[in-house]
Amino acid sequence: MNKNSRITNLDFIRGVAVLGILVINVISFGLPITAIFNHSTYGAENILDWIVIVISSVFFEFKMMGLFSMLFGVGLMIFLDNAKQKVKRPKLLSFRRNFFLLLFGIAHVSIWEGDVLISYALCAFCIVLFPQIQNNKITIFFITFLVFIDLLLINYIGSLYDNSGNLILESAWVVAASEGGSLNLGKFWFPGESEFGNIIGLMFILDGFLRAITLMVVGILLYRLNVIQGTRDLNFYKKLMFYGFCIGLPLSIYSIYIRVSTEYSAATAITSWFWLSFSVIPMVLGYVGLLTIMNIKLRESISTRLRACGKMAFTNYITQTLLGVFVLGGLFGIGTFSRSQLVIYLIIVWGLQIYWSKPILDRWQFGPLEWLWRKLTYLFV
Repeated sequence: MNKNSRITNLDFIRGVAVLGILVINVISFGLPITAIFNHSTYGAENILDWIVIVISSVFFEFKMMGLFSMLFGVGLMIFLDNAKQKVKRPKLLSFRRNFFLLLFGIAHVSIWEGDVLISYALCAFCIVLFPQIQNNKITIFFITFLVFIDLLLINYIGSLYDNSGNLILESAWVVAASEGGSLNLGKFWFPGESEFGNIIGLMFILDGFLRAITLMVVGILLYRLNVIQGTRDLNFYKKLMFYGFCIGLPLSIYSIYIRVSTEYSAATAITSWFWLSFSVIPMVLGYVGLLTIMNIKLRESISTRLRACGKMAFTNYITQTLLGVFVLGGLFGIGTFSRSQLVIYLIIVWGLQIYWSKPILDRWQFGPLEWLWRKLTYLFV
């Protein structure tokens, strides 16, 4: 396998993913967090805003983060493979690397509550702890098991709420766990609420962890099958794109349909979450096919810029947060812009990151945060 072509495809997909993540994150930077889940509450003022809502939900919500999680799993395996040639205890070095990622995540979450780095670091600890699963059939079974557990969790949490989004306080553990927190869906769904509530917060944490580790294992499987490297026949990626989207798109569309058709009834809050989660893996596979084809077919001047964004994904991800929190949240104030107006901000940030990533990497080997993370990892090694 040609290492450069492998890295080229990974960087291209990662570049699109880190730019795509902003489509959803910009909502939490510019609008109250309720707007992420209950789209009707904030920033939906006209038909253009609703077009943005539908496109964002169907094509980006959970999907870009799913791509990012998958690529993190690939990167974890590549790091371990390379570390075996450099140090005697590669797993210990990986623990060190992800410990520093955890610290970055703790710093990041102090600025913005939507951080994913903490979850990634914890998932990485779990993956590195256990021996690599060499049998692809066992890996597929493990992925299926994790998806089943996640969907079972979402379905169970949904059963704890009535059609008005209030907790059904029948189980003793629900009473105990919800004490001191909101007794309904909280700011997950209702405007004006100041907190999630303990039960829905628990679902966020567990679902986020399960989805992240599942996609990481998917990435490891695709890496072992030489799929993510972009070295398979072009027809293979066309089929992957076709079947992935044919399965994933109806599930994703159904998720937004049941919310809109019921005028965002609280009864559909977690039900829609269920179908949205169910759509992630096939959609991610569809994107792997599509983006690999794009990496091969696009003009080099365009693809090189997107690959550079991918090589600087860590720096670009944190920069998006800093700009979003201090520009949208601080300078202008949360709730100032509608969703269609936030698209203008989104395009500006995309333009900046596409513009600055390549010149930085032309001059230096790594982006600023990538360089710092690498230095901390190999300090005293």
